[in-house]
Amino acid sequence: MNNASPSNGVLTRLFPGLALFRGYQRKWLLSDLLAGLSVTVVMIPSVIAYAGLIGIPPEYGLYAALVPLIVYPLFGSSRQVIVGPDIATTLLIASAVAPLAMGDASRAVAFAAIVALLSGLLLLLGAGAKFGAVADFLSKPVLVGYMTGAALTLMGSQLSTLFGIQLHRTEFFPLLSELAGKLSLTNLPTLLLGGLLLCCLMLLRRFAPKAPSALVVCVVATGVSWALNLETQGVAVVGSFHGGLPAFSFPEVTMRDIQSLLPAALGIALLTYTECILLARAFGEKNHYEVNATQELVALGWSDVITGLFQGFSVTGSQARTTVNDASGGKTQLVSFVAAGALALFILFLTPTIATLPKVALAVILIYAGFGLVEFDVMLRIYRFYPRSSLLAATTTVGVLVAGVIPGILFGVTISLIGLINRISRPMDAVLQAIPGHGYHDIGENPAGQTVPGLIAYRFYAPLLFSNAGHFVERVRQLVANSPTPVRWFLIDAQAITDIDVTATELLQNLMEELHARGVILKIARANRPLRDILKRIGVTHDLGQENFFSSVHKAIEAFQALG
Repeated sequence: MNNASPSNGVLTRLFPGLALFRGYQRKWLLSDLLAGLSVTVVMIPSVIAYAGLIGIPPEYGLYAALVPLIVYPLFGSSRQVIVGPDIATTLLIASAVAPLAMGDASRAVAFAAIVALLSGLLLLLGAGAKFGAVADFLSKPVLVGYMTGAALTLMGSQLSTLFGIQLHRTEFFPLLSELAGKLSLTNLPTLLLGGLLLCCLMLLRRFAPKAPSALVVCVVATGVSWALNLETQGVAVVGSFHGGLPAFSFPEVTMRDIQSLLPAALGIALLTYTECILLARAFGEKNHYEVNATQELVALGWSDVITGLFQGFSVTGSQARTTVNDASGGKTQLVSFVAAGALALFILFLTPTIATLPKVALAVILIYAGFGLVEFDVMLRIYRFYPRSSLLAATTTVGVLVAGVIPGILFGVTISLIGLINRISRPMDAVLQAIPGHGYHDIGENPAGQTVPGLIAYRFYAPLLFSNAGHFVERVRQLVANSPTPVRWFLIDAQAITDIDVTATELLQNLMEELHARGVILKIARANRPLRDILKRIGVTHDLGQENFFSSVHKAIEAFQALG
């Protein structure tokens, strides 16, 4: 391999993703070309369906797919991830854009582009501030609950197309009620074709899981529609649409529109990063290389910003297309560039081929994709092993269905944080008991252990902070008051207390004086170095006395027993 020239060095500093092409091997070329074409074939029907979900013309789904195929490889650190429109983020976009656009496709295009710009800028700001960990606030129960609610919302949104009925309600439960009242208006050819296509998808998933199922369904739908002349029987088709390449265009919106869309952009930015980094890490581990989380934030940020400036909408790592890429033998991000070239040719010359595609085929693709969003195995595992977390997931799902996608997510995150605060403020603790031959341990409510009369050995399983200091003090008081024998020493096993703040310090000093007044001496064992440094700095060590610190619980109890 030749040394990189100065110009190459400049390019890789500007576009760090290009560094992945160093040492490219010719034997990879055919695999990358085939993988790129496979990705394109799988992509086209899906992104057209996503555009319809937002309420914008089909070409804008193609634009949203095309631009990040060129941008992401310039900045990303993953060799396999294919970035583009995704069902979960598209549903978020639709939930934010539809109420503002009020059925105006041109306004929906502008709003979707602004959401992409805002979410991209937030991702870039997050990269600059090293905020990658913020996405961790989307806990697994919240994500599972969101995905379930989003899946049901998505499937509900396609019922109008599936049944061939004009429905006006968009909220999940009112929409089901309206559908029930209009079932007599069902267009039977549309419903029967939709049922046929859904069965086709299921059979392909069962017997040919690697086949481009979305493409097969579109071909079957077009063939059946043409053969039976279903358009004359009320079956709606995609129709012709603009086939040119996307042009640079800054969306024309007001500051009020931006303020209305900003919460959605924040939610999309968090979800985008969470989905993509998990996907990138999974395929990085599978193919034995590391992924740079901050670089992924930058790559996703620029992908969103530039896609928004070229009339697209927010994007993220696509699990389906990434899986196709990997399964087809794709080795590098050349796959993404090949897919971009193939998609550009389709946009320029081949869009008339899908003008007669029945819309119900796209609805079925979305319904099936929505069903795939529900992680049944994860839901069962959470329910079996973490009942309280399953309640959080269920609450998030109901929140999404009742209040909408973004409020539902925010509600779930809020409930999750409240639960976290509750766990921090009421951490586990234990009175240690002696196990003959094994020292002093937390054995829960097991009565087999022994305690030392006149001494309580107490372990607190958390840093001592303002949020739990009051609980700590109250627990000490209870234990002293409820002791069957008068307490002379109260020994704190501080191994798990890694930090103490000013509020907890004041309460601890007050507790020392309170116990002293009752004839109880406070002792501390196994204080770790960071805690010892803090206690020494704030004067607790001086007030308590160095002789009241012990290296272990065992030595402290030996000292107590030596007093007789």
